Amino acid sequence: MGDVATPADIRRERTYLHAHRSLMRAGLSLTLPFVWVFLFAYTLNVTTNLDKAILYTLIMYSISQVVMMLLTPSSAAHLRRGVRTAMVFGAILASAALIVLGAYFVGNFSQPFGWGIALFACLLGAYRALYWIPYRLHAVEVRGVANSLYEVFISLMPAFAGVTIATSVWGPIRLLFGAGVLILLSIVPIFFLADTREKFSWRYAETYGKLFDERYRLLSGRSILDGVQSAALFLLWPLAVFLIVGRSYLIMGFILSASLIIMLLLRSLYKKFWGSFVGTKGQKGSLALDILFSVSGWVLRVVAGSPFMVVFADTYSYVSAPRGAPDPLTCEHPADSGSYLDEYTALQEIGLGFGRLIMCAFTAVMIITGPLPVALALSLLVAGCSAGVSAYLAHKVRTAAF
Repeated sequence: MGDVATPADIRRERTYLHAHRSLMRAGLSLTLPFVWVFLFAYTLNVTTNLDKAILYTLIMYSISQVVMMLLTPSSAAHLRRGVRTAMVFGAILASAALIVLGAYFVGNFSQPFGWGIALFACLLGAYRALYWIPYRLHAVEVRGVANSLYEVFISLMPAFAGVTIATSVWGPIRLLFGAGVLILLSIVPIFFLADTREKFSWRYAETYGKLFDERYRLLSGRSILDGVQSAALFLLWPLAVFLIVGRSYLIMGFILSASLIIMLLLRSLYKKFWGSFVGTKGQKGSLALDILFSVSGWVLRVVAGSPFMVVFADTYSYVSAPRGAPDPLTCEHPADSGSYLDEYTALQEIGLGFGRLIMCAFTAVMIITGPLPVALALSLLVAGCSAGVSAYLAHKVRTAAF
């Protein structure tokens, strides 16, 4: 699909991509675990109503998903003009989203009430739609000690953010502005990448029709289910953790970092054990255990009521997560790891957004009709069921280049 490149070119460009991704991921991991919590806490301070604060947060999150879904077909179609341009504009939009939210918290974009937050949500959704990574570079994994240390560094970002918020009156604003600057700096290495052009043959409206086409039923269904659980993981679960730890950003940051670091320590051991086990039990055993681990991780989150249990539940879920699960290091769940492969990638992105909207709608109904703890618990259980079905479909879906 893309331009042919020599191994030497790929190694050189991979270095620039790694520099870009290091800055980009650092900025995202500093803020994305907290942005919706910031919004929830700010709204709660204004309305003094827990249910209204969460409902408002759900609405803003939904706006970001609608924007992403509306822009994804156009974004994929414009990749014929170059992936590098999409990366640059995507990074600019991500940076602008964080800076706008920080500016809103200091009184800008505040009249009429809420429009600055809506702008933030739109910019964040546009970033997710426009930002793609060249597959020929992203597919080459970076191995070795340096990469392991980098992953540990990224894992420590939530703890750093928690300390910053706890020790500074303007902590959230500093984080948002600082992360925005990091993401802007990440644009510089992009210009040293050779441009890659991709094709997208579906028309705009046709793309949405494919989501419900019988030929793509399994692919779309799994994407929608993954969207349900990613909304629960990156929106509802952080809000639940924030409430569990008594609205302490410091404890929340350390919990998130502890979970990620333990995950990194145990993941390689788990993969060795898993490979050995699957080798003896075969594909049926693998499927059954994938479903079991996918569902049980969410059950543990439902019963978690202390920081220790949160760390245990997260670590268990992250370590045993099947391939293609959300990336906890950056709090994102892009289709095909954010790399554009073909039309199916765009279809999966739209499916993810649709699933997130379903989860938001379900949670909103549960909050309106019942107690908040019950609503959150039921939503997490629904996410668990979705994860289990998604794990089953993962063994059935067979994608191929268009």
